[in-house]
Amino acid sequence: MGGLRRLAVIVRVALVALAASAVVAAVVASRRDAPASARRYSCPMHSEVTAATPGDCPICGMALEEVGASAPAALPKAGAGSESVAFTTLRASNEATNLLKFSVAQARRNSLPGEVIAPASVGPDGEVVAQLYRDELASLTPGETAEFQPSAPPGAPDQARAALSVRRSDTPPSPPGPRDATARVEFRAERGAAAPRSGQVGWLKLAYKTRAMLVVRSAAIVPSPDGPYVLVFSAERGALTRRRIEIGKDYSGMTAVVAGLRDKEFVVMANTFAFDAERRLEVTP
Repeated sequence: MGGLRRLAVIVRVALVALAASAVVAAVVASRRDAPASARRYSCPMHSEVTAATPGDCPICGMALEEVGASAPAALPKAGAGSESVAFTTLRASNEATNLLKFSVAQARRNSLPGEVIAPASVGPDGEVVAQLYRDELASLTPGETAEFQPSAPPGAPDQARAALSVRRSDTPPSPPGPRDATARVEFRAERGAAAPRSGQVGWLKLAYKTRAMLVVRSAAIVPSPDGPYVLVFSAERGALTRRRIEIGKDYSGMTAVVAGLRDKEFVVMANTFAFDAERRLEVTP
């Protein structure tokens, strides 16, 4: 009898061990089969664009950002480049340094497909002068063709509304001022076509194309009498450095940067006014 009892105990222990092993195997299998991440990514310009993995927005080409991430972009790391700087080296208050970790992101080069439609008017010599943003101007080619659509009051004859084919002239664009985001560009009617009437106003429509541009958040830009600027990292000074830039069009909270920044430079994208005020007030040792 004692031997049978011992055998029964051994069988029970074995069954318990087998059951425990089955539970462990099931848990491991379920973890292995579960998605590696429940993260979601969204376009900063088009919130309707979401994805389960990192990538680029199919509308504007911007890199998708993680939804609910503690920081909008990767922070600079030691040895990542000439603009890298550790937050501990910044000559700023502890509060500003902690806030900066959630306010920095990279300037990114993106592609925006679409048409450009700009306001235009006809000069005294029949030239069509369009007001283009600097980033739109950068995509123009010599002799590029466009369509001028005159504005006409209700009831005007159809010929007053007829679109006119024009071509970019050889006249250089008017140099914009340091605070200007636009420049005046001249077009002429195609050879053999009737010149538009002086004083007419309307719209210039350029061909559909994909334009590459460097963008930052519009909140990152600080206006000044000398022109707009942003705050970037300076590894040499261990501080935020004021950098004057030339800007173009605002695209739903993102602004095109034509000059003054390089792709993937780290820029203060939020709370810029507060950081700039502290930078102005700090006492240089």
